[in-house]
Amino acid sequence: MENRKDKLLQLIIENYLETADPVGSKFLIESADLELSGATVRNEMRELEEEGFLSHPHTSAGRIPTEKGYDYYIGKIMKVYKPDNKIKNELGKIAKEDEDVLKKIAKQVAEYLDNSVIFASDLNSIYYTGISNLFSQPEFRDYAHTVSVSAIFDECEDRMESLYEAIGSDVEILVGKNNPFGNTCGIVAIKMGETGLFAVLGPMRMDYSKTVGILKLIKEII
Repeated sequence: MENRKDKLLQLIIENYLETADPVGSKFLIESADLELSGATVRNEMRELEEEGFLSHPHTSAGRIPTEKGYDYYIGKIMKVYKPDNKIKNELGKIAKEDEDVLKKIAKQVAEYLDNSVIFASDLNSIYYTGISNLFSQPEFRDYAHTVSVSAIFDECEDRMESLYEAIGSDVEILVGKNNPFGNTCGIVAIKMGETGLFAVLGPMRMDYSKTVGILKLIKEII
């Protein structure tokens, strides 16, 4: 895509990640990062929608990213977050403890990211925390959606087996149909040693940049 469209898509996605509200042209026109006319912004948004990067909820004048939009943002636009010294020191301190290090880190990361964390030392030993964080997200106001995603945890072993197969040697981001934990969610995961795996599960609208940065830090300190 053109750089101008990239910038628009970045602004829309990052604002939506923060607010969970569809993003309208008014916000973009008033953005200090853009020097575009209202007509240009509206035309570019319409083209992004026609190309499948955005969708237009019926109840709103704004747009939200599609799975294709997230994939493009993650692969082409996103800059990985660098954890600040507070996070580095807190996780570093836990990493030096003698017992249940990854379980303690999992709980801390679930709090940082306000999502769920799943950790497996192998497929026979799976631990998860932060489920209430996940279901407190705006996406789960819909009862049927909550029931559908909660049922995933009853099949956690099978889902984790698929996740193991999908993860390479670096941090992996799986969105929508590529995510074994459900096509309405996103997951960021990294392998730990020979058989371990550490993953953050959230709605598709999750802060992928911050999540990747924190998982890379965990890989460094463990």
